[in-house]
This record gives sequence, C-alpha cells and structure tokens, in this order.
Amino acid sequence: MAPAKPQAKSDYLAKRDFTRTPEPRGDKRIAPAEHPRFVIQKHAATRLHYDLRLEVGDTFRSWAVTRGPSLDPAEKRLAVEVEDHPLDYGDFEGTIPKGEYGGGTVMIWDRGYWLPMGGDTADDALRKGELKFVLSGEKLNGSFVLVRMKRDRDGGNRNNWLLIKHADDWAKAGDGEGVLGLDRSVASGRSMAEIAAGKGKAPSAFMDAKAKRGIKFPAGAVWSTAKRDGKRDEPRGSAIGSAPPPAKTLRSAPVARVKANGNRVLGVVISNPQKVLWPATADAAAVTKLDLAEYVASVGPWMIAHIAGRPCSIVRAPDGIADEQFFQRHAMKGTSPLVTTVEVRGDHEPYLQIDSVEGLVAMAQLAALEFHPWNCREGAPEIPGRLVFDLDPAPDVPFARVVEAARDMRERLEALGLVAFCKTTGGKGLHVVTPVEVKPDDNIGWDEAKLFAQTVCAAMADESPHLYLTKMTKSLRKGRIFLDYLRNDRMATAVAPLSPRARSGATVSMPLTWSQVRASLDPRRFTVHTVPGLMMKSRAWSDYAESARSLRAAMVKLAGGSA
Repeated sequence: MAPAKPQAKSDYLAKRDFTRTPEPRGDKRIAPAEHPRFVIQKHAATRLHYDLRLEVGDTFRSWAVTRGPSLDPAEKRLAVEVEDHPLDYGDFEGTIPKGEYGGGTVMIWDRGYWLPMGGDTADDALRKGELKFVLSGEKLNGSFVLVRMKRDRDGGNRNNWLLIKHADDWAKAGDGEGVLGLDRSVASGRSMAEIAAGKGKAPSAFMDAKAKRGIKFPAGAVWSTAKRDGKRDEPRGSAIGSAPPPAKTLRSAPVARVKANGNRVLGVVISNPQKVLWPATADAAAVTKLDLAEYVASVGPWMIAHIAGRPCSIVRAPDGIADEQFFQRHAMKGTSPLVTTVEVRGDHEPYLQIDSVEGLVAMAQLAALEFHPWNCREGAPEIPGRLVFDLDPAPDVPFARVVEAARDMRERLEALGLVAFCKTTGGKGLHVVTPVEVKPDDNIGWDEAKLFAQTVCAAMADESPHLYLTKMTKSLRKGRIFLDYLRNDRMATAVAPLSPRARSGATVSMPLTWSQVRASLDPRRFTVHTVPGLMMKSRAWSDYAESARSLRAAMVKLAGGSA
C-alpha cells in the first residue's frame, strides 16, 4: 500500500467557519527563516493533546500527540497526522468556540527551529515513513524520530505515527513527562486558564517576526545509535559544537495574581502549606510556604526573564528565617524535574538552573526564599550579560545618600553609552544594573568585565573618598558607601529582581523606575505581600530587553578612546 499523502491546506479551510473561529485563514505571507520553524500547541479540545507542527516548504505538517511529547526514549507517543496548517497558525493562541472544529483553548507551548537528520529531505523522509529530526526550542531540544505505523488491521485510512525521543544528551530516562510541567505559554507567559479567560499579555510574534540569524542547534543532539559505517548522523546545516548561543534577552511578562488550588500552585503540591517562613511583624502579617509559592507564581512571569538560562543559587530556610538557613548552588538528590541543571566549568557537580515559573514554585516548595542567578548571558556562563553595581552603605549612612550614589552611578554609566536600571536589594542598599552586549570577536570575558566595573567604581571613590570606598574593610567603612564591583565575576551572583529576602518583614528586591529613586523612597514597603499588586501597575524596567549596549565600546570610552 502506498504511503499516505500529506493532508492539503484545502482540508484546513474546509473544516473551519472563519466567521466564528479566530484561527487564521492562511492568507498572510510568511517570509522564510534561516532554518525551518516548529511550533507545539497545547490544545484543550474534546481530548487534551499537543499539536506538533513542522515547517515543510510553505506549510506546517501537523500531528496531534495524544499524551504530549516525552523526553524518555523508552516511551513511544502516538502522533496522529492531521491536515496541513498554514504557517501563520504558528502565532495563534486563543480559544476556538465550542461547537467549531477543534473547539477549545490553544496555547503556544513551545516553538523554535528544526532540521531533518541524515541525507533525506523532510519530504522524502516523510514519504518513507521515518523522519529523524533535531529541535532547538525553548522547552524541547535534541533529536526525535517520527515513525509511521502500519495501517489499521481493517485497512482503514488513519495515518498514525509514533513520536520517540532519541537517547541523546537531552533525554531524561524515567522522567519523560516532567517537561510537560512547564505549563505556560512561551509566547505570552499565560496559563491555559488565563488564555481561556482572555486575560494577560497577547502572544509575541514568531512566524511573522523578523527572521533570526546564526541559530545554534543543541550540542549532543544526535542519534545515539551508530550507523552501519560506524558514523553518527548530524542534522544537515546545523551548528553543533561548543560555541555559545546567539545573544538573546528574554522579555518579562506581566505580573498576575495566582492563587492556590487547595495545596497546589501551578500544579505543584506544596507540603505543609501553612508552615510560617517569615514571622509576623508589627507592620506585616506572617508569610507561609503557600504564600511564598503563590508569590513566585504571581511575579514569576516577570522575574523568570532575569533568571532563566543561568546557574542560580538559592537560600533555603526549611524552618523559617529564625532557624537555620543554607546556601545551595548544586542540584541534590530528589530535585524536582521542573528544575533543570547546568554543567559549569571547574565544578564536578551540576548547578541548579531555573527556567520556568513552575520551577520557581518547585523551589518554593523546598523553602527557597532567595534566588541568586549568575550575571552571564542566557545560556552562556562564560559571557557577561549584565553588570551589577552593589551600593552597600555603612550602618550610619542615611538612605538618601544611597539614592545620591545610585544617581551618580547612573550618570557615569550613561556617559559610557550604557543604560542603567535600579532596584532595591531588600535591605539598606541599592543595585544599579546595566545589560551589556559582548560579541564573539570582542575578546571580552569575565576578567575584563570585572576590571571595567572596578575602574568605574574606583573613579567614583577617588573623586569623593569621603563618600565612597572600594575596599570591604569594615574599619574604613564608617560614614561611607562600599561600591561593590565584585558581583561582576564569572561565578559571582546577585539577588534577582523580585526575589524575596530571608529577612524580617519578607522584603523583596524591587525593580524601580528612576523617578522612584528619590530620598523619600522606603525599601521596607516592598514585601511578599505588597509587591504583586505594585508590579501590576509598575513600568519599571519595561525597556530592559532592548537596552543591552556594547561593553567593548564602553571600555574604549572609559579609556579615553573612541569606539
């Protein structure tokens, strides 16, 4: 029997009433990208499933994966081939009305780029009934295979395939379904419930966005079974290797209050939910473990952009801030599958890495009170991604002086062509943060970035030695502000914006607009209880994702030259 033909886009049009459904007609012209794109849409139709769509030519070849993709090579997932979809469908997120074909809520669960593996084109491989391919997405990476099943015994026309994960560096034997816990849209940061209710941010464009260049496919994403000639396949035209990924800055999504469903928050079970982590104070109610989980779930869509793709240390206090606290950087046995890990040069143990809001909630379940990510570029620990200047006042320095120091630092950074942002530390200090761009041919690493930060701070201290110093010596700090440039080292961390602090009052490291950075500012008002509501109205750091500037150019200016 001849293999089934792809189901034409005419089938797509015939099945839909576009006077009722918000789905695209397919009229929009989508420009080609450097590599073909893929989209996976979570679809709560009559039965919940995940739609895998692979760009082949001018259309999406599409399969309904009944239980969702698995990262366990031992698990075979049924993938029912459905009609081809137009390419602009890759940007569709919303609700198809009940009674219409495919009625239900649709989430853009993952998206990125793909390549066929081996010598065949995608069309040829699909005709033969076996397509090996590699994905470079936000949730799924590595190599997979689609294998067409034999026809039903009754000779029916169903076109069923199996989707199987290859045993590569991205596989997770025994934990294939853990990735499905990453259950927010990669396009809008919304949950299925928020999409169904029409709430939250509209999805960002992907298919209709400006095409990216220099896309890297994941190292180790190869078919692990040797071919007859002893060689391993590689995806044609891919860039497998140890080169860092192209620079990209995740965008913060809006804050929206999330409430627990019993003792579950975003599907994560919170044990001992009424355990008090921060005792009540004269000014604020106590904060329980459930309160913490709800907090990180609420602010997580904004916060995760500053944490994801970077090693992240945490401060845990299982019995609350009044008891033992400990700093954890490595993954431990029993770490939630919602949390990823990353190998770090010079350390035998993998570091924690939190890439999703659900991962933040899983850490809250472990009583992680503070989050301290590296300051590297996302996905590239060796490359500086931001510089943090920690303005740490001596106990006798009034906060108004710290405000003046932050504004002074801002002026200096902007004079060097950088863009400065400010946040509270959750204590008595302020952080001035500047995102930076480092290109491969700049020859700039962490040593150079740290020296730059040190030089900026030293110039500020030299001009006003009665106000500032760059040495940590306590005996010298009276009446002065320590300009801490040491956050700008390869393995150094800084508390993340919106991270709580393990301090009385459950204060938070709060991102600020520069108009808020004034003498009357009171950092104590920013707490786990108050921040979600404040962030829902705040415009702080709204342009952060577009603000990275050349570190090399700033170094040249600092040295008195021209970029």
